[in-house]
Amino acid sequence: MGFSYTISLSGNHIQIVGIGEITTLDCIEEIERVMSDPRCRPDSTALIDLRDATYKPRTQEEVIHIAEVLEMFSSMMQNNIAIVARRATLFPAEILSSHVRKAIDVKIRVFVDLAAAEAFCRGRHN
Repeated sequence: MGFSYTISLSGNHIQIVGIGEITTLDCIEEIERVMSDPRCRPDSTALIDLRDATYKPRTQEEVIHIAEVLEMFSSMMQNNIAIVARRATLFPAEILSSHVRKAIDVKIRVFVDLAAAEAFCRGRHN
């Protein structure tokens, strides 16, 4: 189905939601769309909610390509980025964040609990 996103009125929190089967191209286009939104600010936090999405990368190159785009996104952000996934989609999400963390020192983590992800975005985490 695809993605949607919202940016808080204050501009300091971005929420991206994926629903249904999403593709590599869907992921890349949505992150690029958010990055080009003038309301997206460096002091924003981001929560990427993939709990209602399914994603099956076909190749390692697809995973790396999404990770590269996430890396560009995270380089714009000074604050935390949280990805929320169901247990069934946790592995692909963790692979993506792992690639990004290896590339740069970024505050990105994967969660299965929405409340924990929101707390991480607010900077209250262990």
